[in-house]
Parts: sequence; C-alpha cells; structure tokens
Amino acid sequence: MKRNLFIYIPLLIICLVTSYACKKTGTGFLSPYIHYEQSPIIIPKGRAFLSAGLNGDGTSQPFSVKVIHFYDKATGKIVDDLFSKTYPVSVWTGLYDPKTDTTLQLINAKLKTINVAPISINPSSGQILGNYGALQLPAGEYQFDLEIKNETGTKVYPKIGDFLLRDTTTFESIPTIGSTSETRIMVGNESKSVVGKPPLLTVTRVADTPNVITVKYKDKNGVFFNPKKGEIISRPAAGLNPNPPYLQSLQQYTKSYYYTDDASVFRFPFTPFPLNTLGNQFNIYQRIPTQFVHNDGLPDGMYSLNLRFPIRIYVPGSYLVVEQTIDAAHN
Repeated sequence: MKRNLFIYIPLLIICLVTSYACKKTGTGFLSPYIHYEQSPIIIPKGRAFLSAGLNGDGTSQPFSVKVIHFYDKATGKIVDDLFSKTYPVSVWTGLYDPKTDTTLQLINAKLKTINVAPISINPSSGQILGNYGALQLPAGEYQFDLEIKNETGTKVYPKIGDFLLRDTTTFESIPTIGSTSETRIMVGNESKSVVGKPPLLTVTRVADTPNVITVKYKDKNGVFFNPKKGEIISRPAAGLNPNPPYLQSLQQYTKSYYYTDDASVFRFPFTPFPLNTLGNQFNIYQRIPTQFVHNDGLPDGMYSLNLRFPIRIYVPGSYLVVEQTIDAAHN
C-alpha cells in the first residue's frame, strides 16, 4: 500500500502542474491601484504647465484616459462647465530655432491660435496640462474622475486626480530669479570697476495685449534717460571689446524693438520670454555712457553706469519695467 501511495503522489503533482500550465490566462492587466505620485498637483494659474503622468502600477500599455467629472474639492460640486470652456492660446506648428527664426514674421509663421480648455488631461498618459486660459478660472483645489481603458477592459477611478490651482505672478524677477546690480566701469579699461548701490526695480503687467516689455531707466531724481539719444545702450562684456561680445540684453532676445524719448519697447511673440537664457541666467544688462551720467563720489567723464535686472515673462501681455539708480544723476 505504501508503494502505491508513493506512486500516486508524484502522479497527482504532475497532473496539477499540467492542469495549471494548460489553464487559459486573461489578456493584459488593469491595476486597481493606478495613481498620481503627487497629490495635490500644484498648478500655477496662467502659466504653461505639464505634470507627471499616471503611475500605472504594472497596467498593460497602451491605455487610454477619459475624464468623467471635475469637482470642487471644498464643496464636492461637479464643475464640468468650468473646465469645458475654451480660450484662445498660441501653439507652435513647427520647431523654433533662435538661430534662424530671428524676426517676428518668421516666428509668427510657426505659431497659430487655437481655442482649448485651460486645464486638460492627456488621453494617453494622464498628464495634466495647463495654459494661459487658466487665468479665467477661480483658484482652489479640484478633483476629477478618470475612466481608464486598455486591452483588459475598462475601469472608473473616482476622484483619482487632485490639483491645486494657485494664483501666482505672471512673471519672475527679483528676488526669485536674481537681483538688481549697478557697476561703474572705467572708460577705456573694462576690467576696472566700482560697485554702486543696488538700483530699485518695479515690474507691472499693465494690459492683456499687445505682447511688449517697456523698459525705462531713471536717475535718483526721477529723470528718465533717453534711449533715442543713445543714453541707454547694450553693455559690452568685460575685457577687450568688441570681443568678447555684448552681455545679454533684450535687444538680443528680440529683434523687434523701438525707442522713445524715455523708454525702450520690446515686442515678444510667445511665452515664456525669454524662452532660453543666453548664458547668464535671465539677467538683462544695459549701459549709460559716461557723458550722460554723474556718478556720486566719482569724477565725471571717467565711468559709465551699468545696470542689471532679471526678468522672465510667463503670461502674454504688456509689461512695464522701471529701474532707478539711487546714487547717480542724469548729466
């Protein structure tokens, strides 16, 4: 009897293994634990934004994503109407090349305006996209349901997404991306300089259109320097000039600009602007030649006044930048 038992047990194991191996398995996998890594996802209102995608937790690719409802988290109220409205936004139709796309005409040829929702969900990855139109939405925390589908089937994930739509500035300047500075540089010897007091800076978004930055420089008494008369120019880099070249200025970031008696006006076709730094973060450098300025504590005719401020625009519109020295006067 024992001998028969030893024979039957291996046979039973073989049958079980064979039965399991031959059993038909399901196609693919759709995890019940798909999720976003961040919750809530912070979205700055009005800025171009792209979140990380969904963590599929091993879900078979590809999968498709569809929003069922948006909710106001504080009240639980469905707010689909709020997120279904569309607004005009400029989008690229071709690759932007700063080396060849040097005029507004060339740049605009690669841009078109379409109407899109201010917040949308990428149907392939679940990434949350935000754009300029989000300025029209109330700040607050929102949630949404997703229907996710792949070869396995379809599953609804209630309130899987949670994002915080936050008011923010439409630009960055001091102190977030840099600081103002003021340097007196000796005429004829760019390597010799005297550091002055940091100038005052105000940046204001004054209108929704057109897309321009108006820059004004004024002395400690409130007198504006005149770029039309050459009282404001681009600043050369230190050392032997004209090589190395000029430090970055808005004249280098856009080829479309003009001067008035008290301002330099720079047109920009897209945001963020500048799109990329020319090599020294987003600092803008300008110079007031020595014949137009009296520097406190220094003899006239020996030093130029060199001013710097940082700026990066995230939302289209018209901006006014005013930089004021506190220790120099118009000559």
